[in-house]
Amino acid sequence: MNMSEYTPLAERVGDLFDYAVAHPDGFTYVDVENDLGWDRGLFSWVARNLRAEFADDSVNLICEPQGQYEPWLYRLVGTADDARIWSTNRIADLEGRLHTMASVSESVKNATDGRTTEGRKARKINRTLVRLIEDLEDIANGA
Repeated sequence: MNMSEYTPLAERVGDLFDYAVAHPDGFTYVDVENDLGWDRGLFSWVARNLRAEFADDSVNLICEPQGQYEPWLYRLVGTADDARIWSTNRIADLEGRLHTMASVSESVKNATDGRTTEGRKARKINRTLVRLIEDLEDIANGA
């Protein structure tokens, strides 16, 4: 990429926000590619950063499946109710990732010496992940 092609991240985030506002019924990464010239990787990166901008707000860029082999539909929403399906899916995804990370941290814990910095970190990470998974299971079970 030469410098004339460089666009600051903040500007791209603003462009995506404006695009989402202009398409309240939703859009796909294909639409963004056609309209803004961004490839899928750039779109995903900017979308993550747009979501980070709204981390302390009720506004979110959600995405929902449209059908098998169809690109997901992205929409900018402003309430928890509007994001409910997406949020439920994200929570399930996060829980799955926590289980994977706990398995990996268990393996690293078993392969390291608990007296080393690496080993101590592995044990702390594993303890924290296992505890979080237990807490989430308690919530799921009504505790």
